[in-house]
Amino acid sequence: MSENVEVREGYYEKLGNIHCGVIKGFKITCGPEQLAVLDDGNEHTFEMTGITAKRNENEVIFSK
Repeated sequence: MSENVEVREGYYEKLGNIHCGVIKGFKITCGPEQLAVLDDGNEHTFEMTGITAKRNENEVIFSK
């Protein structure tokens, strides 16, 4: 079963028990992992959590 949350810049949400956030400048973070800058249309997978983040204009969709 797939889960996802949509997060706007400056906010965070929980995906299961992991905090996923979007910091100013579209720097993304997920759980204990480092920040990554996400450009529009790009995606990033966090290795430790297996969560993928994809930016769609002003939102980032985190999915597990």
